[in-house]
Amino acid sequence: MTQTTLFICSLCRFSRKEPTQNGLSGGEYLIQQVQAELQAKNLESAVQIQPVRCMAACSDACNVTLTAAEKITFILSGLSPTESPTELAHFCQQYAASSDGKVPYKERPDIIRESTAFVLPPFPVTVPSSLSPTS
Repeated sequence: MTQTTLFICSLCRFSRKEPTQNGLSGGEYLIQQVQAELQAKNLESAVQIQPVRCMAACSDACNVTLTAAEKITFILSGLSPTESPTELAHFCQQYAASSDGKVPYKERPDIIRESTAFVLPPFPVTVPSSLSPTS
């Protein structure tokens, strides 16, 4: 199984009116909750959470990117740190299990469908010339 990375903005707010709760930003809270959900699903080795200091979408709640080599990339925006961890972890599970990252739209959790801002094609994987079959 290809290593999946979930980038989560650690600086995101809970909401426009409430940047922090109990000393945690919305992003920090989301990171903690998604880590717990992934552990509960035994996915901590398949999905690596990578905190990011800013994803430049500060007008929205939490922003995340889900990506893996040779798979499409999902950029999600406006995720609620309190309402989305379970669904985000479920989507990570679906994504990690797929060969190309394409999770059928109707099978994605509602929160994921609503928060999908962009879907990018797989990034090209460069093979070093020393490994190329023509070398």
